[in-house]
Order: sequence, then structure tokens, then C-alpha cells
Amino acid sequence: MGYFTANWGYPWVAVVTLLVVAVHEKGLRSLNRRSTRAHARRRRRRLWLSYGGLAVLALSVVSPLQYWAMQYFWVHMLQHISVMLAAPALYVAGAPLVPLIHSVPLNARRRMLRRVFVRPGRHPLRRICAAIVSPFVGIVFFNVVMVVWMLPSIFNPVMARPELHIGLMLSTFFLSGLLFWVQFIQSAPLTPKLTPFAQAGALLVTNLIMTIIAVTLSLLVAVPSYHFGLMMMGSMTMRTTTLNPMADQQIGAAILWVCGDLWCFPALVVAFRQAMKDDSETGLMDRIIRGRRSITAEEFQKARSASRSLE
Repeated sequence: MGYFTANWGYPWVAVVTLLVVAVHEKGLRSLNRRSTRAHARRRRRRLWLSYGGLAVLALSVVSPLQYWAMQYFWVHMLQHISVMLAAPALYVAGAPLVPLIHSVPLNARRRMLRRVFVRPGRHPLRRICAAIVSPFVGIVFFNVVMVVWMLPSIFNPVMARPELHIGLMLSTFFLSGLLFWVQFIQSAPLTPKLTPFAQAGALLVTNLIMTIIAVTLSLLVAVPSYHFGLMMMGSMTMRTTTLNPMADQQIGAAILWVCGDLWCFPALVVAFRQAMKDDSETGLMDRIIRGRRSITAEEFQKARSASRSLE
């Protein structure tokens, strides 16, 4: 039990998380005062997803997971998956942006929205926000963050400093995850701009990059690329179990490989189901499969009559 009860730390992360939740609650109360009870209950239930994402993020740092992530690569990969995939997906699914906007005082909120969104012409802040949440930036940034932090020349020095690991590595993991999942999950007032087929392509490319990283770390290197165990600063409160560094790296690569498939395949299924429901996407699928666009029954009858007249 000592592995789970000892080595809790970073209480400031828990305090910041509670403050963020309080800001959401302030905006939610302001929003629900002018909503029906049904809408208020539905909005409340959905926001619990965002709170779940914040809880996953906070526990990844405050709990002993952070301590053991500084000791073993495979534990770090569990933390990596939690912060980069699970926590952002839950947070985005809860549609937290509207409650956050309504947490701003009414007069200040109206002035800000009127200046940025209502006045003629595109305000520079609006252009910056549009660029940040664009599909290209979100997907490319996610994959670049994932690849760069796996480079041993960057990974090892940062992991030697717990404050850099939390403040730099984990924060970019979470931020890139937010920008990535916004492209796939409806999160009012933001809507995914990619078509379902484009979403499927982006998911497949991202999963392929994860697979390449996992295969490289587990099968294509003969010596460990990362240094763990002695990097934790300060005295250790308990004796760690020994694990061969190469085996540690291979287990971590397997976690990345398996978890990459676990998150990718459900998202692919959702994207393909949406494509089948969309008439325009169904036409695109038909052109891909048959080499032509789909036609209606009336168009088919006209084409058949025209072909018979030519015989």
C-alpha cells in the first residue's frame, strides 16, 4: 500500500485545479439563471466530463504517479497517455468554453465580444484564435509535441528537473491535446471543421506516428535511450524495485502502442459513422469506391433511356 499512499506532492496543482473549477461554476451559475431547468441539467451533466478531465490532469501530477514517472519509463508513458489523450478529450467533451465566457462580468463580457466579434472586419485577436484552433495547427502541433518530447537529447535533461517536467512537458502535452481533440469532438461554441473522412485520415496519420515511435523504442534500438531512476532530485522515501532499463523502455513502448490503438479505433468508428450519415460524404465514398458519383433513381432512368436510344 505504500506505493499508493506515499509520495503525494505538488499541492499547488490541486489548488489551481480547484480555482479553475470554481471559475467554471461561476460561469455555469450565471448561464443557468437564464436557461430552462432541462437545459441547465443537461449543461451540468456535460460539464462533469470537463471536471473529470481536470481531475485526471491533477491526479497525474499530485498522486504518486508523478513520483514513479520520474523513476520508470513505463510509468511515464501512463502519465503521458493520461495527460495528452484522456484528460484533454474529457475536458473538450464537456464544452467548458461557454461557462468560462460567462464567468466574466456581464459588462466586460459584452464589450469584449462586441469589439472582437460584432464590429466589421476581423479583429486581430479573432484571427489569432481562429489560427490556433484551426485543424492544421491542432493536428500538426499535437504530433510535433509528441515526437519532440520523445527525442532523448530533449527528454533526458527535462526529466532531470521535476519542475520542467511538470511546467513544460506536461503542460504542452495537455495544451496540444486540447487543440487536437477540438478537431474531433463537438465542444460548443466550437465545431469540428474537418469532414469525417479528413478526421479519419488525421487519426490514422497520428496513430501511425505513435506506432512508429513505439516500434523504434521497442524493436529498433539495442540500448536504452532514456535514463531513469537516478534523475529524481531529493532523497527517496522508499526503496524502488529494480527493473532492467531496456525492459522498462520496451514496456513503455508497448503501452504507447496499445493505448494508441485503444484511443484511435473508437474515434475512427465515430468518424466513419458520421461519414455514412452525411450525404456529401456518402457521395465521396461512392466516388472513391466506384470511380463515379452516386446518382438518384430518376437520373438512372434517364441515363438508361438515353443509352437505349443510342443502340
